[in-house]
Amino acid sequence: MELKSSLLQDTNLSECSSIFSNCLNSRGLYHPMQFVLRLRYDLHTALEKVSGDIGNVGDFDSDTIQAMSTFFHETIHWWQHIGSVSGIILSMCYPAQIHINHTHLRELLKKPGPIKPIKKLLLNKNLSSEEMNSINIVMNNFYDIDYFKDRVIRPKYFAKKVNEPMFESVGHSFNIAYACFINMLSSCIDPDLEFLPNAKKWVASFDELNKNKVNGYYYKSPVGIPCVGLLEIYEGQARFLQILYLYFASNKTLSWEDFDKQGMLSGVYYSAFSHFLNLTNSERPQLIDSPLMSLFLLVLDISMNPGTGFPFDIDDYPDFIEQVDPGIRFMKLCNAIANKYPEIKSSIKDNSTSEYYYVSDILCKEINVPTPLEIANIISQWPEKHVHVSEIMDETRTFAFSEENLPVRLLLSRFIQYQIDKAACPSFFCWPSMYMFGEKLNSKIYGMYIEHQAIFKDSSDGDIYPSILPGRDKNNIQDTFGAFYQWVSLYELCRQWIIEDDGFTYDFFWLTSKYSQEQLKEWAQSNFLKTFGVELDIFKNI
Repeated sequence: MELKSSLLQDTNLSECSSIFSNCLNSRGLYHPMQFVLRLRYDLHTALEKVSGDIGNVGDFDSDTIQAMSTFFHETIHWWQHIGSVSGIILSMCYPAQIHINHTHLRELLKKPGPIKPIKKLLLNKNLSSEEMNSINIVMNNFYDIDYFKDRVIRPKYFAKKVNEPMFESVGHSFNIAYACFINMLSSCIDPDLEFLPNAKKWVASFDELNKNKVNGYYYKSPVGIPCVGLLEIYEGQARFLQILYLYFASNKTLSWEDFDKQGMLSGVYYSAFSHFLNLTNSERPQLIDSPLMSLFLLVLDISMNPGTGFPFDIDDYPDFIEQVDPGIRFMKLCNAIANKYPEIKSSIKDNSTSEYYYVSDILCKEINVPTPLEIANIISQWPEKHVHVSEIMDETRTFAFSEENLPVRLLLSRFIQYQIDKAACPSFFCWPSMYMFGEKLNSKIYGMYIEHQAIFKDSSDGDIYPSILPGRDKNNIQDTFGAFYQWVSLYELCRQWIIEDDGFTYDFFWLTSKYSQEQLKEWAQSNFLKTFGVELDIFKNI
């Protein structure tokens, strides 16, 4: 197989990357604020012959296989954002910044009135204490969640923000982000907090850490920066699974040199693996499908799936940051391998569920955190035990969702289904490339891969369309698609209201090219009016 870089490279998928209105200058991307998987036109053309069949790779030419590998890479990004614990929390951050502030935003529309951006009202000394209280709550919630995202995604970039006046501490940002996430989930599936952690009970413990000047939990506390964040962890996982996909598709004829020549072993895509080799005192193995590669992928899986704070409660508050920060978890896991369990570098030979359980159990016990399998097992029990969870799982089976908090219900239901399937077959979700070929590929594996495809994708015309998932009514899927993006437009307008200078913008051509700018503006304005009862045209810009 002759590799072609034009078919293999994706676009940097950080939450901090630009908003793409099309995919003309990138091969593929999953956009976490638009919840859509995109591919470039020429990749769509190459994939038209595939028709969703991953089982007959031998029937396809080299270009098609390479295009399939890029689609696979982006599907892994969907899995990360909707299937991992860190990913579902990040995916919910965008809705949370609006849902959690909804009451206060409505109060601000009454008094001082429809004014934007809200951030500039912080400087207005003529406002009442009640108005300032609402403004402070909105801005603090918004920025605390943003600081959390920056810290876990790109910690080195986050280091530049620690002196900003709105930043309190890492622990405070983590606490607020997790509390907002839990509160949003509880409104859908656990209103009485029977099984989700009660974030209100965390307040006293975090206040005590602040009072006692525990590092990470008080204002101007020293901020440690891990060597990697979720950007490197996510991109490392997606890239190396793509490399393994191509390696197996080539009947193991491709080499490290082949991938290096295409620029696939550099920058953010190689960073986590480079740090892994260094921290574990390892050399890059000669074989691409070596046990060490499988261990690396397992370390990434554990790193991106913290269980403290969700779904399990916090039992060691001073250690909360280290237990949930993916970059710190990554470093601790690597150190555990180097200093205590170097023998597990060669333990994973078959990529089996028993190996997944054995090695993850050793590593997670060493750093005192739940295993991803323990997390998946507890979540997989929710539908049988809790009626509200059962209701949203019924909704995901039919794709007919209640309008109330629809995006939250949809994303959460996909996360729970992912965890149910992961509990049944954790090895597939950790090492999917090894299950795409040969005897490991069976109807069960194929079914899970299709079930967990991205639910919203672009087509060759650049517009976004819903995926037709097996067993769902097409009308329900289309209705849910329309309702979901009505909410997304509302999140974007509220974000502009809170922090963007000047007037509102209505650049929703990334969603569809079939409507004019004026039609998209009317659509977005009607969504805002329906929620807040105010026309956007009457807003006064400061």
